[in-house]
Amino acid sequence: MMKKLFAIACLLTFAAVAYADELAVGAKAPGFTLVDAKTGQNVSFKPGDGKLSVVVFTCNGCPYAKAFEPRIVELAKQYQAKGVAFYALNPNDEIKFPVETLGEMKTRSYPFPYLKDADSAIAHAYGARVTPHIFVVDKTGTVRYRGYVDDSAKPEERKTTGLTNALDDLLANREVANSNTRAFGCSIKFKS
Repeated sequence: MMKKLFAIACLLTFAAVAYADELAVGAKAPGFTLVDAKTGQNVSFKPGDGKLSVVVFTCNGCPYAKAFEPRIVELAKQYQAKGVAFYALNPNDEIKFPVETLGEMKTRSYPFPYLKDADSAIAHAYGARVTPHIFVVDKTGTVRYRGYVDDSAKPEERKTTGLTNALDDLLANREVANSNTRAFGCSIKFKS
């Protein structure tokens, strides 16, 4: 019994430490310049540029990332019309630039740049641990939300729309009611 309690305590401690490594709500977001898989061109994110922005850590192979991809695309289309910028960063998959299957990337109709975080440095700087993992950055460059897109990978089972709620609050000039949710998905494979 003591061994089980110790193992559970270790797991909870590990989870708390991993969760605490995320960039804190209220922290300044790191900027970046990465290559867009669709164009082969550099794209820069400059926090504090006066735009509300969403940084999405995702990848091509994760079933969770695949499940959330259509929702992220739709949210990007909806909120870009309101002036919100979206950036998708892939810290896991090997991608050659420009992408060999550029046609496939274009058929996905990403309305945002799809960037390769080749050495996982940006994922590490944000403390992203899974795909998908969301960070909303306000016009001053401050993180205002971190966590999940929704609370379920199955749209019919979702009860909370974390990203949508955060964007709606910020666009209405309100504090984000629930600024910190627990992202879930496939682990990011950090490069050494």
